[in-house]
Amino acid sequence: MSRDALSSHIKAIDRKLAGLTPINSEERCMFKVHEQLRKVNEKAYKPMLLAIGPYNYHGKVGQGLMEEHKLRYLKQMLERKNESSVMLLDGCFIIELFRKDMEWTLRDEHDPIFQLSWILPKVARDLLLFENQLPFFVLTKLFMMIESSQTPLPNHSGHLGEHTINIEQNNEIRLVDLAISFFSWSPPLKGWDIEGASSYSAEKPFRLCRMHKAITPPLAKILHEHLKVGDIFKNADFKHLLDLIHTMIKLSVLDMELDRAIERQEVGVKFKKGEKFKHLFGLICRVASPLLAKLENIKKGGKKKSSRHAIELQQNSRFESNMAENSQHPDDDLNNWIEDWNSIPHGTKLHDAGVKFEMAEKFKNKFEENECWKSIPDGIAFQEAGIELEKADKFRELVCQERPNEDGKSKLCGAKFKMIEKCMRLPFLNKIEYWNSIPEGRELKEAGVEFKKAKKFRDTKDMIKSIPNATELKESGVKFKKAKQRTTFAIQFSNGVLEISPLRIEDETETVLRNLIAFEQYSPYNDSSYVTDYMCFLDDLIDSPKDVELLRRKGIIANWLGDEKVASTMVNKLGHHVTISTRNSIYAKTSIDMNRHCTKRWNERKAKLRHNYFHSPWALLSVLAAILLLGLAITQTVFSIIN
Repeated sequence: MSRDALSSHIKAIDRKLAGLTPINSEERCMFKVHEQLRKVNEKAYKPMLLAIGPYNYHGKVGQGLMEEHKLRYLKQMLERKNESSVMLLDGCFIIELFRKDMEWTLRDEHDPIFQLSWILPKVARDLLLFENQLPFFVLTKLFMMIESSQTPLPNHSGHLGEHTINIEQNNEIRLVDLAISFFSWSPPLKGWDIEGASSYSAEKPFRLCRMHKAITPPLAKILHEHLKVGDIFKNADFKHLLDLIHTMIKLSVLDMELDRAIERQEVGVKFKKGEKFKHLFGLICRVASPLLAKLENIKKGGKKKSSRHAIELQQNSRFESNMAENSQHPDDDLNNWIEDWNSIPHGTKLHDAGVKFEMAEKFKNKFEENECWKSIPDGIAFQEAGIELEKADKFRELVCQERPNEDGKSKLCGAKFKMIEKCMRLPFLNKIEYWNSIPEGRELKEAGVEFKKAKKFRDTKDMIKSIPNATELKESGVKFKKAKQRTTFAIQFSNGVLEISPLRIEDETETVLRNLIAFEQYSPYNDSSYVTDYMCFLDDLIDSPKDVELLRRKGIIANWLGDEKVASTMVNKLGHHVTISTRNSIYAKTSIDMNRHCTKRWNERKAKLRHNYFHSPWALLSVLAAILLLGLAITQTVFSIIN
């Protein structure tokens, strides 16, 4: 390279460096899918008819068919506004499309988008592509400009938390409702019970914060996320339309989790009523016991003075102990009177909803504890075993030190360790505290973990893994049931029954799921990868066409692709080149419970017994007949021996 060419090259680089802008991951909302992920299925990320935003060649998509309609919509809108200045073409088209979908009187009778039934679903599909987006604030600004002079849409009003909102005055919420209405009949919202953003209510998290006495760190996270979603809807703080749909999915999952928490709360209330009766019975016993003892002392002629003196000394000792425990520094009394609601996440909303400061502070502490659990490996197993955060953190530090054993010997080899662990699970040895039967048991002991909880931690940790496929689950005694919730992502396991919301696998299912997963992959610090978690659960459940057939017969899957092999292949390829974190999966607890169920041999034996001998009325009759014949034979033998 000559000196002049080198100098020109350096100047060109300098100009590029001078033109660089600071990176702000929070403001960045539009990306291109990386090549490795794109190659799995390139068509899933390409628009078919409608190109939106800067990443696609508008004239080539659908041979430019929709570009003419964009101009026509823009012209009609400008004519109503009595303006001729050119605005952002893509944004105006989207807004006009949403308005025409909501209000049929705005449609042109010759408009092919609404005349031909196949066009609108394709347009809706293209509007949810990851690379086919416009920033939502652009749509909001345009909508507010247009609404000031155009024909108003039907007025609605709703509630957001405890605050009544006039939708006529809140253009941002109205735009959100228009978008939700447009996508409500297409995947993934098809069939959901959706009333729009204006109907969002924070009553569920408020109710739990007011009444729930056992707020756990995971539940505190769910409460926080639910209230955070309310803020997003209130401020229409979406990155783009795909983010809006993703937020709707997140809200549906959070609602499902809160419903389960409320159910557990109601069960807890019933249990506490039983505990009150038990407490009352104990109180009666405690009152009656001293009287009986006194009568016994009178009979025996015991030393009353010395007994009375001993009792008085004991009462004085208790009184002094209680005074010492209840005595506080004068500053502590002052701090108890100060209620710093600004230190509580969503404090103002909780205060206005009537949540007591004590419960709000508990919510804050548990939420902060949940953030700390993220740094603890196997945090889910620790929490399931009831091990405190401080002990789990101390265990982590001890393991990280990697110090040798006190006896200088290495830990037990794998085969020997498994043999000891298996022996220690026997009923007559189960109560012996043999710490070598637990992986890293010495560190757990040094961290202050009880042996019983350490065993539960070991057993739970073994359950944090992929679940068996549907066929294997059935052989282990798991029953499948179509869930009642009208949302795609509702999954629940209880008493050996796995409830899953129905999923319709059709031509656009893969495209919608892939683009939602891509959005989650590019979301910074996103620990709420609900669609990715759902995809992982579905991938574990379906390994072959046989699994698809089983779920189809149970009404869980509607396979519109026809071929069950095609459906299973589609599901299995969704996770290719996708980064997955099982630690924070929303289905982690469900997977643990299912794996624990499958490890119990009795469940498998019951399933085989039911499958082999009770799968039909005739098989049941034959078994009963065999039992009857066996009983008669035994009776005959007994009588013959007697005679």
